[in-house]
Amino acid sequence: MNEYDSERMASIISEDAGFETARDEAGADVIILNTCSVRKHAEERAMSYIGRHIKDKKVIVAGCMAQSMKKELKKQFPRLYAIVGTFKFGEIGEIIRKGGIHTEEAKGVYSVDVRRGKKVRAFIAIMQGCDNFCSYCIVPFVRGREKSRTAVEIKKEIMELAKTGCLEVTLLGQNVNSYNDNGMNFPALLRELVNVEGIERIRFMTSHPKDLTDGLIDTVASHEKLCKHFHLPVQSGSGRILELMNRKYTADEYRQKVSKIRERIPGVSVTTDVLVGFPGETEADFMETADLVRDIMFDDAYIFKYSVRPGTKAESLGDDVPEKEKLRRLNYILDLQKKISEDINNKLLGNVYKVLCYGKSPKNKGEVLATTGNNKKIYIKGEKEMIGALFMVKLVEPRGGGTFTGEVVK
Repeated sequence: MNEYDSERMASIISEDAGFETARDEAGADVIILNTCSVRKHAEERAMSYIGRHIKDKKVIVAGCMAQSMKKELKKQFPRLYAIVGTFKFGEIGEIIRKGGIHTEEAKGVYSVDVRRGKKVRAFIAIMQGCDNFCSYCIVPFVRGREKSRTAVEIKKEIMELAKTGCLEVTLLGQNVNSYNDNGMNFPALLRELVNVEGIERIRFMTSHPKDLTDGLIDTVASHEKLCKHFHLPVQSGSGRILELMNRKYTADEYRQKVSKIRERIPGVSVTTDVLVGFPGETEADFMETADLVRDIMFDDAYIFKYSVRPGTKAESLGDDVPEKEKLRRLNYILDLQKKISEDINNKLLGNVYKVLCYGKSPKNKGEVLATTGNNKKIYIKGEKEMIGALFMVKLVEPRGGGTFTGEVVK
């Protein structure tokens, strides 16, 4: 979502004759830092960055930190040029000219034509905000309540991308499963978007388990363009902790939904988020999470340790799991998931997939990067001319970080 919002701001700036993009930070007069507040670590990194540049640059802090920490930011960095909340990205050109604090909520859902140039893959926000109020999460406070964009607007944006040669789009929302445009739900939106000519693949994230329906599973199963991958954050395997988190599903209900996905969509990949060290999490609670990870065998998982988010309901629960214990639990799940991912990926060796080449390898000359529909990343021998094309590729050996080396078969 932050990458998409950064593209929106860059698009507005590029259309303004008064601005020119600098090649690097040293040559810039103004630096816009787009921030995240989901984890404390992200805020700490942003604060460090501001401190390094505030003396000799006009620094603009944008995004979630700007929305939730405007007073703290101005107090700690009185020389900040501007603070731009999550509802004000569309006004970035004017803000660069006049500076100041801009965090008041705008009326309606943002709508702006995003001109991104030629891209093989692109993000598209289909909604903003969230109504779930998970007790640990700050998103509803910095992004506002849930608002869906119109299907007409979303389809128009995708059609414009297709004209530039984009082949894959990822639909974004804090909970895409609750998308609703005057009665058009998320599965119906997907069925509309698969008809856009030129787009070969459609992905989406993130799905909240409580709102995952049989209709969505069947829709993904029925259309080739819809990528066979679900990112379905579980957060915990303990019923008691899930209730404290206000997640509105049980571990058993979660297991049942994953089973339905796998039954109806052969070859699907399922990834998740896990949060350890939530207030009150005992060793028994934690082991229930480990058991769930072991039972379900996710293709991959993002594992985080709990950090207090001011203003959330969980803040009142205290932060009683020692940092050392949080780290131990984090590493336990990391090691467990690494072994599971390796076992899954080793069984895929020799399989042939249709892949989309989307970029050059960041480290190895003469290699390009590609992805399968079920979200496996592959390195292939080749040059930049392959980027933006689809190939049939065989997985020949595993590489670090859950990636593969592949070879083109046709």
